[in-house]
Amino acid sequence: MPKIEPKSIQRDLDQGKIWPVYWIYGLEKMKSRELTKRIRLAVLGDANAPFSTGLSQEIFDGPETDAFTILDAAKSLSLGGGTNFIVIRDAHGLKNPEPLEELMGAASQAGAKNELPWVCIFLSKDLDARKKFSKVLVEKAAVVSCEEVAEGEREAWIQYLAKRRGLEFSADLLMQISALDPWTLDIVDQELEKYSLSKLDDPQGHSAEVLLVSAASTDSGQFMDAFFSRSLKLALTLAENFSDKPDESLPLLGLLSWNVRQLVAMAADQRDRTKTVKLNPYLGDRLARYLVKWDLADLKRLQSELSQLDYGLKQTRLLPLGLWDSLITGFCAT
Repeated sequence: MPKIEPKSIQRDLDQGKIWPVYWIYGLEKMKSRELTKRIRLAVLGDANAPFSTGLSQEIFDGPETDAFTILDAAKSLSLGGGTNFIVIRDAHGLKNPEPLEELMGAASQAGAKNELPWVCIFLSKDLDARKKFSKVLVEKAAVVSCEEVAEGEREAWIQYLAKRRGLEFSADLLMQISALDPWTLDIVDQELEKYSLSKLDDPQGHSAEVLLVSAASTDSGQFMDAFFSRSLKLALTLAENFSDKPDESLPLLGLLSWNVRQLVAMAADQRDRTKTVKLNPYLGDRLARYLVKWDLADLKRLQSELSQLDYGLKQTRLLPLGLWDSLITGFCAT
């Protein structure tokens, strides 16, 4: 069977369909955790409820466990009765996993008389397509990809996580969170937690947004507009205010890089008469206003120069203001 998307597994669970073996892989650990919780709830019920079957759960570490230990745990009589629920962390570290094929099989309907004796969840960083065992997994188990969130999908995930916390914030802040580097759902959730806590301390929201990313400062925001409007004098003046402050200049550099990636994609859309970039109207309008001042060749050159600036700021002793001035004079003509 083909690899399955997490949302397809959720639909299966809603319909009472449970697989004996799940291989969940990918770098987005939040997706893996959430999916594991939902499968566990479907199999064992609420762990906090009276008469919970929590005794049926066992957790193993892949590099420290052999296949036969997992087989024994799956096939042993459950202390709490019902299905044995087994989680194997770092499953990519399992040695000689081939005997585990014995645990695999078709999905069963929850509550049926032939209730599954075991459900095993293998959490892995990857699925090595070169291995014979991976081919067996794809054919006989539920293989679920929890890969990194694509850049075009970041906004929807940010809004989902914010809604879960009951948060609302500006389109500017949405753009800044989208531009975080590195970017994972866990990092975004941590930033939203900071924002939530700051809102409690500052109900009027005067300082809350600044606590999320330092690129929210007034100088940085003005610099963004000046630079992408290619206003030489204003951009040079504003750079003096943040160039010697790494806690401001480095997040701003990440924000610039994110904007340039969007502009490159938008310029390519214009050239090819396609529409691959999906942004909310506010961000779309702002970037469209910037795009008038740029062509695709300049934007691609800018991407390269931003990488050089990142290296210069982090790995050399060159004066930060000089590095920023060099970037500005290279792209701002008026």
